[in-house]
Amino acid sequence: MRSIATGREQTATGRQTASEQPRRMKGQEFLAELIRRSGTKAVFFVPTFLYPTLVELAETRIKRVLCHSEKAAGYMADGYAQACGRPTVVIAQGGPGATNLYAGLVDAWQSHTPLLAVTPVLPSSRYQGNSYQEAYVDFRPVTKYDAEVRSLDRMAEFFGKAYREMTTGAPRPVHLYLDGALEAGEAEFDFRFLDPRYFSYPAFRPRADEDLVEQAARELTEAERPVMVCGRGAVASEAWNEVTALAEHLALPVATTLGGKGSIDERHPLSLGVTGSYRRPSTDPVIAEADLVFYVGGHHGGATTNMRRLPAPGTRAIHVDINPAQPGANYPNVLPLIGDARTVLRQMREAAGPAERGAHAAWVAKAQARLRTWRESEREHTQGNRTPIRPEQLAVELVKACPDDTLYVTDTGYVGTWAGVFMDLPAGRNFLHCEGSLGWAFPAAIGAKAAAPDRPVVAFTGDGGFFYHLSELETAVRNGIPVITVVLNNQAMAFQTHLLRTFWSGSPGLDTLSEFKETRFADLARAMGARGVRVTDPAHLGRAVREAIDANVPAVIDVVIDQTAAAPVAVMAGQGSRAGASVTPVDEKGPTKKI
Repeated sequence: MRSIATGREQTATGRQTASEQPRRMKGQEFLAELIRRSGTKAVFFVPTFLYPTLVELAETRIKRVLCHSEKAAGYMADGYAQACGRPTVVIAQGGPGATNLYAGLVDAWQSHTPLLAVTPVLPSSRYQGNSYQEAYVDFRPVTKYDAEVRSLDRMAEFFGKAYREMTTGAPRPVHLYLDGALEAGEAEFDFRFLDPRYFSYPAFRPRADEDLVEQAARELTEAERPVMVCGRGAVASEAWNEVTALAEHLALPVATTLGGKGSIDERHPLSLGVTGSYRRPSTDPVIAEADLVFYVGGHHGGATTNMRRLPAPGTRAIHVDINPAQPGANYPNVLPLIGDARTVLRQMREAAGPAERGAHAAWVAKAQARLRTWRESEREHTQGNRTPIRPEQLAVELVKACPDDTLYVTDTGYVGTWAGVFMDLPAGRNFLHCEGSLGWAFPAAIGAKAAAPDRPVVAFTGDGGFFYHLSELETAVRNGIPVITVVLNNQAMAFQTHLLRTFWSGSPGLDTLSEFKETRFADLARAMGARGVRVTDPAHLGRAVREAIDANVPAVIDVVIDQTAAAPVAVMAGQGSRAGASVTPVDEKGPTKKI
């Protein structure tokens, strides 16, 4: 089956630094050369810091994207890096600007996305002098590396360290405080600190311990009910071919986290779909009954395990992670395989040897039967042509209307669940999902489109999420970044609405706690210079999407959604309009109780 991915580019200049001699130049020229060498196509900023450096980039093809908020700029850099596997730079003013940027790095920290944030540090002459906007932000909680750059002669060294830190091991954001006065200074800069291999991630692909790999392969072969669960690290490592090859060889059912979506083609017969708190309900009984869970590039975190309910703590697990401290941190009885996901899966395939034909046939058939039962239970929602439009049908029709190489960028919670559960996508880097920052999807999609200009990029968000950074639509229009935004418009923070109605039904004024007045986002989009279309009939969804792609301009598709549609989130199971969509487990004795 076809896989979709954004291939890595070589360093823009192709130059190697090993034998390069130091060069005398101004600080602003060094910074501009660094950005050029990094291979990035765009940098994101809010004024006013490093303007001399940005001016130096005028003759390049690098987009200098002026944003309306530092938080959104951070999200754009996050989406950029996830879309192409190459970190970029976000620049912000100090004080309040740095405070806003801090919030924009939290999601990148949690999703292990590398990016370089740069903010100004006050010179010693102004330190603790009641200077304008003198406020200090400690970036250490949301960065892997944080340092101050106060001298020209060490600037190359510090920027080299920043790139090394963010692209090796478990990747994460880094931050540098930079004295802006250094831009005008002149010195000799040693570019040997800027090794090109650190401009993309993973910079290195370590192998796991061979004895542990052999043990893991043996345990997987001997298990009666094994299942593979792939996280975001499998996608970051571009391991989808290796996931599929090992799963086919050992007949392993494969589930993914939301961030790991794309680890296997979801139309593959071994694919189960998304597991965890935001999950496809048919995966729950598979994870619950498994006697061995093989985690690849993902945490044993709360969302993945539905708050440590699936699997039950103590269930045997094998865990591949590039961070040595992660396997076994949250769950007992774990066999750790420390290394790059793609590399370790290749080791596993070699160690597995000849597979016993049909060893897990009954187990795979049982998982497939559960998936078929669930799909059938959802037919009314996915094909019912109801108005207001059901989000299940929107997700399905969106995939039908878009080319196979479309990159979907989704918000957290309500809309992320619909996308994760009902979009069956090919393998590859084609689905970006945030770790919990509502409003992330739209600016992240702008960054993703800047990284992948030749692919359709669709932001999938709700009205609550779109309101966060609606102003950045002007940013997309001004910079000619033709991102398509599909807004699930139900005039509410729908997840919260359903919880309120479930637990406090009858309480006065519930609507004031989670619902909005009607907003016509298509009209707003047109007023801001973008394409705007409002869709109220499911029969018109496909055409609206195809025409937006063909127009190749920033576009907003405002879809009026059924507010009663309760997402398949674990905490909402059996509530609202999804009460009839539960799954009947299948076993050798026939159907058992509803769950």
